[in-house]
Amino acid sequence: MLGQRKFFAAFVLLLAAYLPTFISSARSAPQEPAAFVNDLGQRAIKLLGDKTTTDEVQRASFRALLREAFATRAIGYFVIGKYRRTTPKTKVKEFVDAFENYIVELYSSQFRHYSGESFKIARVLKTSRPTDWVVVTNILRATGEHIIKAEFQVRQRSQKPSKILDVKLSGVSMILAQRDEFTGYISQNDGNIQALIDALNSRIKKLKTKGVGENSASSDQKPPSVDATTQTKNLKPVNKTTDVDGEKPDQG
Repeated sequence: MLGQRKFFAAFVLLLAAYLPTFISSARSAPQEPAAFVNDLGQRAIKLLGDKTTTDEVQRASFRALLREAFATRAIGYFVIGKYRRTTPKTKVKEFVDAFENYIVELYSSQFRHYSGESFKIARVLKTSRPTDWVVVTNILRATGEHIIKAEFQVRQRSQKPSKILDVKLSGVSMILAQRDEFTGYISQNDGNIQALIDALNSRIKKLKTKGVGENSASSDQKPPSVDATTQTKNLKPVNKTTDVDGEKPDQG
């Protein structure tokens, strides 16, 4: 089973690296995918090594870079699957906002746990979608020991900034795992997406008051975890990219 620390190392390492450049690159043309990912990674160590940033500034910075580096809205649509089509647009937007807030609260305070992880780009793969590429990297400990293979699906479109659509760890898609968990939760609540929104908002309040922790949510209303690594042990790695537009994997 993939551990939370491994997911965090891959997810946050790439996110954090984007902070120093997100304002200047937001309106620029997309970079070559390997250069895009490499640029993020080379900036990560310095940023993650800064232990002086306040929680408030860290949270605001994390939200900004999350929106800039990742296709957060498309991912938010994707993880509720078929329920997006049967839910009013205003309610879908409410979910996407809650989803983003949950990610920010869950991960922003964990920057301090960074302990020297780095990565090396192994190769870049084309996909059947001309705008999408997969950048394969190896996540390493400070000692150089290999932790896990991470694949970043990057979308590049003319006159738009590059975006990360998905992260795969050892071949397992994090957003596919998250979609399975979220849609399962909605199904258990009679197809009512409001139940998921309420659960996420409840967890957000607990995270703000108690900090990130496994026991921060009550046992009777524990929402699905955005850290999908705990749900991946029964998922099989597949050689596909994630089609966030069509709600199904796109053969790569």
